[in-house]
Amino acid sequence: FSNPHASGSCGLFTLILTNGGSQTVNWPASVDWPSGASPTLTSSGVDVLSFFTVDGGTIWYGFECGLDMS
Repeated sequence: FSNPHASGSCGLFTLILTNGGSQTVNWPASVDWPSGASPTLTSSGVDVLSFFTVDGGTIWYGFECGLDMS
């Protein structure tokens, strides 16, 4: 992920993936997922994920907003 807001400001984006589970997705090492594990993406469907940082991109907090949205 590039060009985050400066440290002390919240930077946020939402990613919508179609058929993400049918591919290999390599998340940056800076992404911190709940319970330390990235989500299992849908092979045939739409997944919605959000990411935010408050430290200039050193850590990105990643969350599933919805998996297998239809």
